[in-house]
Amino acid sequence: MTSSLQLIEKNICAHIIERLDKVGILYRIFSRSKGKKSLEEKIGRKEKEGKPYTIDGRKIQDIIGIRIVTYFQDDINLVKDMLSETMNFIDEEIDVHELTVFKPKRTNIICGFTSSDIKIFEETKAASQYEGLNLVDQTFELQLRTVLSEGWHEIDHSLRYKCKDEWEGHVEKERMLNGIYASLEVNDIALKSLFNELSYQHFKGKNWEAMFRNKFRLKFQPQEMRDDLKQIFLDDVKLPKKFLKVERETIIKELANTDIAVPVTFNNLIFFTNYFILKNERINSITPEFIKNCKE
Repeated sequence: MTSSLQLIEKNICAHIIERLDKVGILYRIFSRSKGKKSLEEKIGRKEKEGKPYTIDGRKIQDIIGIRIVTYFQDDINLVKDMLSETMNFIDEEIDVHELTVFKPKRTNIICGFTSSDIKIFEETKAASQYEGLNLVDQTFELQLRTVLSEGWHEIDHSLRYKCKDEWEGHVEKERMLNGIYASLEVNDIALKSLFNELSYQHFKGKNWEAMFRNKFRLKFQPQEMRDDLKQIFLDDVKLPKKFLKVERETIIKELANTDIAVPVTFNNLIFFTNYFILKNERINSITPEFIKNCKE
């Protein structure tokens, strides 16, 4: 049972990694498959809570769990949107912020297995003698977190969610734990603002590579910006600011949907952004053909 589930887990992770690495998103990915002991614990806990799983009703949807941890808060929705185009999103649990309440924001999504993974899962059920698999759905849970919130969620899940009775009557302690999360959320917002400001400072200092690195916050391949592009930027003082004002999310989504993978370098990002959005003629004249043809 375990090896088959791990194969499905590996297939899911491979797809996610291919999708995110294509555009250079900064992230970490973690995954796990529930074994028999873990399944029995969850089945027993939910039954005790009065929310039992049944064959014909509510089933376990997270026998496989995938967690994507992004470096920046604004990448949460970006990653979600990118993956929704190639994965089967069935349900989601996304908390909405309240102005007067500090509490963790969950971005948890239930996704369906691919047809090939469903086949593996059904073959596993047929070959297994464990009846608990009949209470498991053909789904996995995808969780999206930031680096700063990840540690908090791990602590909360292990030491509060799984032992709620130990927190009864300790409202102030619960509020304090949520307050710690609130401070991390503020730091997530500050982190993005810091890099945006740093990008602007490098724009004013005509340090173009640093401007692009801190604006787009991607995993750039080690290639220096071409001298002819630098000269174009120096000759047209308004052009670099146009690049600075381009929506980061727009460019990353466009890169994700190209027919071929465009290596994430300063040069390619400039050529790509210009060809499909800004359309400066001098840059167009030296744009490689594979950039022009990558979205046919």
